[in-house]
Amino acid sequence: MPSQYQPHQRFTEADRDKIAGRLRDAFADGRLDQPEFSSRLDQLYAVQTYGELEPLVRDLPPVRTYQTPAVVQNTTPAPAPGDFPERQPKNKRGNGLVALGGGFGGVVLLNVVIWFVVGLGNGGDWPKFWPVWLLIPWAFIILGQLGKRR
Repeated sequence: MPSQYQPHQRFTEADRDKIAGRLRDAFADGRLDQPEFSSRLDQLYAVQTYGELEPLVRDLPPVRTYQTPAVVQNTTPAPAPGDFPERQPKNKRGNGLVALGGGFGGVVLLNVVIWFVVGLGNGGDWPKFWPVWLLIPWAFIILGQLGKRR
């Protein structure tokens, strides 16, 4: 019901629907039994003014309003249109060999260590340097990363 209603004013269908919703909520909550709910609903569709409408809901609690969840209440609002938030600096990567080639650099390093251990195990008889086949794509990865903006 509007805050400045006059008892003799006629109400709208939207007002009638709101009051019917309050009656349904009260019935669902157990505040009204079936006969009283039916009686008030019949009266609701028979009355025409705010003064006749008010007694139907006088003894019911006020309308429940939506409450914002606590998770949303503590968040910062979105910036206004046209305002841009300050950019957060990206995480700086390390300067090691693994950082140069990403995870693939670790694979290359592991293969070079295996090649070295095999050579030591053969008493200095070093096999051909087969990790070179992994170094070639790794070099392309490094060259591709050099041109990127950070």
